[in-house]
Amino acid sequence: RNIFKVKKRNAEKCKMEKEEKFFRETFMYDKEINVINTATAECSVPSKRRVDLPVTAGEQLEVIDVTEGNTVICRNSEGRYGYVLVEHLNFR
Repeated sequence: RNIFKVKKRNAEKCKMEKEEKFFRETFMYDKEINVINTATAECSVPSKRRVDLPVTAGEQLEVIDVTEGNTVICRNSEGRYGYVLVEHLNFR
């Protein structure tokens, strides 16, 4: 039984590493990834571009970086990264 838990954790870790690698390559992000804030999505928004992060209402997001304009780079609970408009987030 323990073997299955270990394999599941390893698979999740591998997926997170893959998502981080994709993020770094796509966004040309070479800084250290630090969570600067957390936010809740106020509404569901599908992604229009590959670099946008699709969010669902009530989803908890970690804010990684602030960009120029009205977007921030966020990470969801699955480890995916992308741009999210500030107007779709609640920072309380």
